[in-house]
Amino acid sequence: MGREVLVVDDDAAIRDVLSELLSDEGYQVATAHDGSEALGRLRQSGRPPGLILLDLMMPVMDGWQFLDQLAADPALQALPVVVLSANLAADGGKGRDDVLLYLRKPIDLERLLETVDRWCV
Repeated sequence: MGREVLVVDDDAAIRDVLSELLSDEGYQVATAHDGSEALGRLRQSGRPPGLILLDLMMPVMDGWQFLDQLAADPALQALPVVVLSANLAADGGKGRDDVLLYLRKPIDLERLLETVDRWCV
């Protein structure tokens, strides 16, 4: 793991903003528009990301399904995940052991960068 971040969000504008912000901070960024694409990227990659930034509400495979698939895969289950969501109260699941942190959208960019800095060393 290292200075790579995987941004998983169905909103292209959010993916673009986060990619640009993190790239400007020196991180290598990969993106996926849903959980299924993210799992494919993770399984094909030779090097896991230092952190996954995960939206919950997405088509095809949502964030909860992605987390379930991640937890079931011994090669991926230890990857750190930060959930990004507009409505955390409605999304539930706040006690999951496989989520480091829940950040509400709109995202506090300073807090996000502090979190990424902490996990991507």
